Amino acid sequence: MRQDRLLLLELAASALFWWPIAMEPNLGLPWWSPLICVGALTAIATALSDHWLRHVLASVSGTFAGLCSGYAIWAPSDEFAPLVLLILTGAALLVSLVAGLVARYLLAIALEHKSGLWVALACCAACGPIALALTPPLVSSRVARNDRVAARRFAALKNAVEITWAAGSNRSGICDGQTLKRHYDGPPLSERDWQRIVGNYVKADGYVFGIYCHEQGGYTIDAWPESEKGSGTRRFCTDESGRIGCGATWNRSRYACTPCS
Repeated sequence: MRQDRLLLLELAASALFWWPIAMEPNLGLPWWSPLICVGALTAIATALSDHWLRHVLASVSGTFAGLCSGYAIWAPSDEFAPLVLLILTGAALLVSLVAGLVARYLLAIALEHKSGLWVALACCAACGPIALALTPPLVSSRVARNDRVAARRFAALKNAVEITWAAGSNRSGICDGQTLKRHYDGPPLSERDWQRIVGNYVKADGYVFGIYCHEQGGYTIDAWPESEKGSGTRRFCTDESGRIGCGATWNRSRYACTPCS
């Protein structure tokens, strides 16, 4: 009976390890982070019971069930999700086999510290539910921060472009990232960003920023969230008129800002 409960705990915990990865929006944890938990859980469970192959199968089955149920609950935007599911299940199998075999050969040592292993098992099994519970508030906090930083960066870009636009005799300075950089006082951008932001796009703090400098008689600054979920909620746009819009559209002659609703 105790063995059956241990296997059920391992199955459930292995499944929940993958939900914080599958859910959208998520914290952006690396794809391999649940594999560490799966390996640790398999090793501890094997050390508590000599049926190592059962624990390997329980961890792999839990991984497969967790990924399938996670993708069913949070429909993934990635078209390669089925392939990713198979690859991660295979990786979990490999990690569990190695962890189970290592724990099997160290069983004699582990049995001398059985009480500590139960504590370690409980802590390891709790990782999935804890990450799952923390994801929504942490994502909300990240989105709010990204929105604030994006608003400051957009305002600073707008100010830098307006100063450069007003000061240039031929107004070509707005096409030079280094010239704009001298008038910019917002959240920092990398040197590579300044080389690419004009006529292209750069990503910073969950948002995408771009400056169209070759518009007919003016310019357009556009900014939007990097992803539809969990990155940001606002849209920014402005042009040589100085008015603020909430998006940009191509009107057959130039990119123009669309008014906010």
